[in-house]
Amino acid sequence: MADNVVTLRGGRRLENGEPNESCVRELERLLDAARAGEITGIAGTYKHQNGIVSFSFAGAIGGFAMIGGLEGLKHELLERSLGGK
Repeated sequence: MADNVVTLRGGRRLENGEPNESCVRELERLLDAARAGEITGIAGTYKHQNGIVSFSFAGAIGGFAMIGGLEGLKHELLERSLGGK
């Protein structure tokens, strides 16, 4: 694919199966933090190369703080989807 093809949000469009380096870096950062005991619970949603979205959770995920964190993420995603960022 041509290097000048970008998504509507400005990021470079990836070929199917091509790793997204920013995604890999973030996952590695989170894994390092979990191994160090800094992260004790995780809840996430994931967009797959075929467009399907899934979610999972593990560890200590109870409490309202985790729900607040998800609400903050939801707000951020809505802002980006509506073109605010």
